[in-house]
Amino acid sequence: MGQSQSITLPFEESRVSQVLTEDTMELLIRKYGDSLLRLCTLYLRDPYLAEDAVQDTYLKVWKNYRKFEGRAAEKTWITRIAINTCKDYLAAAWRKRVDTTEVTQILEEGLQAERRVPDVYEQLNNTLDLMNEIMKLKDKYRLVILLYYYQEMTVPEIAKVIQRQESTVFSLLRRGRIQLQKNLPREIWEVL
Repeated sequence: MGQSQSITLPFEESRVSQVLTEDTMELLIRKYGDSLLRLCTLYLRDPYLAEDAVQDTYLKVWKNYRKFEGRAAEKTWITRIAINTCKDYLAAAWRKRVDTTEVTQILEEGLQAERRVPDVYEQLNNTLDLMNEIMKLKDKYRLVILLYYYQEMTVPEIAKVIQRQESTVFSLLRRGRIQLQKNLPREIWEVL
């Protein structure tokens, strides 16, 4: 789910220079762009709005880099900005809730070529069923499930991102899984 290549950012090595250069910003975008787009798409349930949210996230990173103190990993810091940006988008008065069918269509299109293989098609259907149920969860459960399983963040990282205790994150994960188990067949939720 993440990029396999490792990119070392200059500010990871030293916090001497507080200025974010264009080259460093480009590295940040390459390192976290796909991951943030997935997160924002799942959180907002709208791929086009998610693209805007990712762009706004990187604008905020650019503007606020001097304020980044390095107390958390840059992944945690940027993810927190992305989540807050998504929350702002959802809270906007003009925002209409988008049905999960749009997100489902994107997932289907991504694996459409594989539909001829029965096992892959069944796996796709299970994935779509799971995703539909994740999208129906309350925000607090959906967020920790997405961060843990789709962003592959650890519980301590999630705790920093959502600014809660680790025990709270464990509790939210457990309750989110229970909600999913109520609405899905065992073979689908067994992967959680």
